[in-house]
Amino acid sequence: MAALAKSMGRRPADQNGDGRQAMWLALKKVPDRITVAELVQRTKLNRSTVTRYLKALTEAGHLEFTEPPVGHAGTWKLIRDVGHHAPRVRADGSRVSQGEVTAQLWLAMCGLRDFDYRDLMQNASIDIPEATAKDYCKRLLAAGYLRVLSKADPSQARIARYRLIRASGPRAPQVQRVRQVYDPNTGAVYPAEASL
Repeated sequence: MAALAKSMGRRPADQNGDGRQAMWLALKKVPDRITVAELVQRTKLNRSTVTRYLKALTEAGHLEFTEPPVGHAGTWKLIRDVGHHAPRVRADGSRVSQGEVTAQLWLAMCGLRDFDYRDLMQNASIDIPEATAKDYCKRLLAAGYLRVLSKADPSQARIARYRLIRASGPRAPQVQRVRQVYDPNTGAVYPAEASL
């Protein structure tokens, strides 16, 4: 059974706790000095998970590691606080950009009264592929976040216009591989496939 779970890869976001956020908030409470053991105790997370994230934050310049005297544990100090949300970084300290596209699309949806997928692309601060913007609209429509204001009509070169009817919070709903939408604002999961 463990082999099957391992082969399936990372669990969907709706089935995962946010350990990274728990560690970050614990670090912010004791910014001057914390050990791996203390962070494990505060978060109830696995020691290797805590150690990996501390090392990644150190590589990214958020933490500073102090070598321990013989027989003592090393300590970490928070040197760059970026706010409430935990930094998303890889082991080498580079920033994780996964999720940026949907965050930009969601931000544009929340800011515009009505829109089409091109409006979303134009209002984003990063380049977003047309197919991605279209698919995100399609999935959120199926999940009940959007209402169609005018249907697409290829014969007249008209694209669909939408209105956001479920602005659930600041974090972008995530389209999962299992064809459902997970809303990190509410913890709810909605089917993302319907005949559109």
